Amino acid sequence: MYLKVIIVSFVVLLLGALIGFLGFPLLFQELVKRSINLKPGSETRQLWQQLPFPMVFKIYVFNVSNPEQVEAGGKPKLEEVGPLVFEEWKDKFDVQDIEDEDAVSFNMRNTFQLRSDLGLDGQQLITMPHPLLQFMAMANLGQPQETQAAVAMGLELIFEPSSAFVTATFMELFFEGIWVNCDQEHPAAQAICQQLEAGAVPGAVAINATHYKFSLMGAGNHTNAGSFKVARSRSKGSTVGRVLQFNGADELQVWQDTNTSSCNRLRGTDATIFAPFMRPQQGLWSYSAQLCRSLSPTWMGRTSYKQLPAQRYELNFGSPRLEADLSCYCTSYPDDCPADGTMDLLRCSGSPLIASLPHFYRAEPKLLDDVEGLSPSKDKHASILIFEQLSGTVLSVYNRLQFSLKVSPVQHVRVLSQLRRLAMPLFWIEESLQLDEKFTAVLHKKIFGILNKNNLFRWLAIGLGSLGCALGGLFLHLRRNDAKRVGTIEA
Repeated sequence: MYLKVIIVSFVVLLLGALIGFLGFPLLFQELVKRSINLKPGSETRQLWQQLPFPMVFKIYVFNVSNPEQVEAGGKPKLEEVGPLVFEEWKDKFDVQDIEDEDAVSFNMRNTFQLRSDLGLDGQQLITMPHPLLQFMAMANLGQPQETQAAVAMGLELIFEPSSAFVTATFMELFFEGIWVNCDQEHPAAQAICQQLEAGAVPGAVAINATHYKFSLMGAGNHTNAGSFKVARSRSKGSTVGRVLQFNGADELQVWQDTNTSSCNRLRGTDATIFAPFMRPQQGLWSYSAQLCRSLSPTWMGRTSYKQLPAQRYELNFGSPRLEADLSCYCTSYPDDCPADGTMDLLRCSGSPLIASLPHFYRAEPKLLDDVEGLSPSKDKHASILIFEQLSGTVLSVYNRLQFSLKVSPVQHVRVLSQLRRLAMPLFWIEESLQLDEKFTAVLHKKIFGILNKNNLFRWLAIGLGSLGCALGGLFLHLRRNDAKRVGTIEA
């Protein structure tokens, strides 16, 4: 009898260990991977196609308090103004399934709605580098002298600049637009205006036949932000949501790839979905059309979010001069590379812009020394992502990015001829989202509730099996001792 108890208990212990530690985890992982896909009708597809809640989008701008001194070659003094707060709604349109590739194509769209109750009303006056005058003049510095002179003449005729800076309201600069007068007959001015007419200048919108309005972000509000084709589910060599094409191309044609780097490669997802069970060493790769670049934040360690175990990641642009896999972001490696912690966007946007974390956080110290008024802080300026790896869910994100102007003197434009060479911070943005307890409760129930039941089963089975084996062995030992004792007495 006791031997049977031991055998049954050992079987229970063995089953508890095999099912609890091996069988169930493998089955659970397989079921989760199969359930998270972008096929029509799936729950994941609905959330992915149109996020049911908005992200919070904030803009902070740097007001230049000493424009005359800067124009004469002085050091810029900056004052941060903000935030201007928006609801950012993300959705995908023209969605088409490609069955034979198990893929789906779509266009991305971001829509911004001002929330003046959460921040500024946008009527604050801001003084900043004239976005068209300085951008266009400095973007052509690498061209022949004749081209530079022609562009400079056209800019002088169109803007008649009395300053290198412009003063306008927050909303005018970013969404409503500042006026551009193209009622010009000179060929140099017409050449610039033809670029506006052809849509070659992002942010410029035609008002009538001769006038345009230019804003830093208005043209991107509720418009096509790029065409994607992504994998619908995991398959050989692919994971759910992985970007297969952007704007019809399998890879970018922006950067100069080298033997040690491939910056044109499309890696990861569109950042609105991630595959489940992503390990830290795999990275959380996503493609940013804004930066013409695939990025993966750095794993910082384990953390928790509303009682859920999670992983913490932070973005860092790295050092193209020192990191071989980033060398293709250099204009000419190793002599002409972006400063540590920054990215040169001229090849990407056609504008002499530099991307970094806000206030040059984690960037080369010289950038901070070139201006006054910046104060980098991890709490305010780090770009952070909190990720639940079992389900592939982003629990919290603070996506922060600063845009600066790569300033150089332009001899052909009088008001730009004495400027210092530096990176002039223009503005920074924060795109954030935090899942509330309603969503984390569902996640806890669907993922961790099941895992907790498995934990209960396996430890209960192992405990009962171990106890049964121990008690069975004890009683069997006692019984045999009793039998020996009886045999000794009878003898």
